Amino acid sequence: MQELEAQNRRLQKRYDNLARKYERLLQQANDPIFGMRAGNSDGIGVPGGVDWRPASFLQEDEKASKQTSEGGTGEKKEGKERTFQKEEEEEGEEAEEAPPPPPPTPRLRVQSGLGGGAGEVIEPVPSSMMADYVNKRGPYQHDMRPLRVPGTVAFREGLEIRTPDDFFTLEFHNLTQLDYRAFDQTGDALHDNFIIPRQRWYFQGQVSPYAYYYTVINRGYGTLDILDSWADFNFAPQYKEHFQLRTGRMKTPYTYEYIKISESDLIAPERSLFITNFADNREIGAMAHGYFFERSMEYYVGVFNGPRRGFQGFNNSKAIFGLINVKPFLHSGIEWLEQLNITGSINGGNIRAPTQPIALTTANDQSPASSAAIVNVSPTFLIFNSNVFENGTYMQWAADVAYYYKSFTLLANYEGGFQNYGLQGPGALPSTAVYGPFASGAFVGVGSPHRIEVPLLGWSVAVTYFITGEQITRRLYLTEPRRPFGFYNGRLNPGAIEAYFRFSNLQLGDQVFTGGLANPADWANRVSTTDTGINWYLNHYVRLYFDWQHAFYNQPVFMSDTKSSRHNDLYWFRTQIFF
Repeated sequence: MQELEAQNRRLQKRYDNLARKYERLLQQANDPIFGMRAGNSDGIGVPGGVDWRPASFLQEDEKASKQTSEGGTGEKKEGKERTFQKEEEEEGEEAEEAPPPPPPTPRLRVQSGLGGGAGEVIEPVPSSMMADYVNKRGPYQHDMRPLRVPGTVAFREGLEIRTPDDFFTLEFHNLTQLDYRAFDQTGDALHDNFIIPRQRWYFQGQVSPYAYYYTVINRGYGTLDILDSWADFNFAPQYKEHFQLRTGRMKTPYTYEYIKISESDLIAPERSLFITNFADNREIGAMAHGYFFERSMEYYVGVFNGPRRGFQGFNNSKAIFGLINVKPFLHSGIEWLEQLNITGSINGGNIRAPTQPIALTTANDQSPASSAAIVNVSPTFLIFNSNVFENGTYMQWAADVAYYYKSFTLLANYEGGFQNYGLQGPGALPSTAVYGPFASGAFVGVGSPHRIEVPLLGWSVAVTYFITGEQITRRLYLTEPRRPFGFYNGRLNPGAIEAYFRFSNLQLGDQVFTGGLANPADWANRVSTTDTGINWYLNHYVRLYFDWQHAFYNQPVFMSDTKSSRHNDLYWFRTQIFF
């Protein structure tokens, strides 16, 4: 029985190798140059993987020679050779009788709130996976260690390590961005600069069919820190697509632009004004998410600490988030409407925390510790006074439309809401400083009764078009050019070239000045920007941005002790590598 089991395992290994070779042949039939899938579930191709695993017959030869060199007899060697020959004959007989294996189900990547481009894999989970694992493990024993399983190494969007049954997977991704920003209207703080807005390392994968993990280490304008750290749990793998529970620090589900488009796939180098300055960004909490109606509806519902871009809460209240994205024509058969997305989202809570962000800018996705650096590399149109803190209820709502058709993309959003602020220390009416032995006076004790409610409003419209003819159905893992950049086939090929234009607007109520939250002599409370530019994708992993951002304000903003301006121009060049 042991010999039969060993033989079956070897046959299964050869079958798995043949199935993988069959999959690669199918891919190469669709595109013999790059071996990418055409017509996968999202209408985009991804490069085929490179399998570094040795052929199984080489493994067998290596084992046989090792046994002989370690003192095995000639009879053992001869028996091994006879067994191998017999297996080859049996394998040839089975190959003649058995039909070719069906093509494997495409792996479906979905947006995971990732902030950099790495995507979660949702794919059918074999019902036998846990049974196979338990059977291979053997009977339970005290102090038992997990089963040791060999893995394969491959490269597709990133570096992947997988066990043959995908019980355990690990993916590594890298995002590197370098900017050069040149400004027209500079001042004592704002200077032309080379900067690194993002350097990120992603670690993600699966541990059993029931748990998926995701960790991102980031270095931006602030210090090196943990940007994301969460895990997805599902308790019935057959319903994994419909319901998963995510816990940890993650992107909060607010607006299509934020939750569905990662930082490596933005239209312009940074997001629109309202999202950049007032979206809650990442928080610690728990969130349920999934798909229904054959993936035509996606939902997110979460509970979080509350402070924007925070690692902790400062009061007992929690923030509630909800988002629904619908593709009403996905299965209608009307091709030009299939990729129409309509999204609604809302969030709110009661907060008492430091003001975040302190500085409102036109060209940065801010982080809590970076305000000093931000004003050096982005036009700043409002800075809150140092004694201001967030104090009381807040609420935000948004409606988005995202439309993809062949080479054309339209992304539009409308956001609204309000935020309550308070004042502390000298000059506050009344004084709100409350001191205690364990924390700063600003966030201990009963909340200040003196609150200033500031209305918020924003909207943006962006359009893009691939001049070189690439077609997409979402902005995730973009883009595999039709002809990647380089000299081959007797000519210089251009890569993918995408032209875009975006108009964005943000308005804060006059209460930000009348309530003493900011100085009206230095700052503006209404700003609009236009971004015009080109995205050049040399290949699937390398992208160059060329952007001209023009910003104009409702009143002059501070540039230096002797200069104010009602407009700024930013000439923006970014290099990006993501894999």
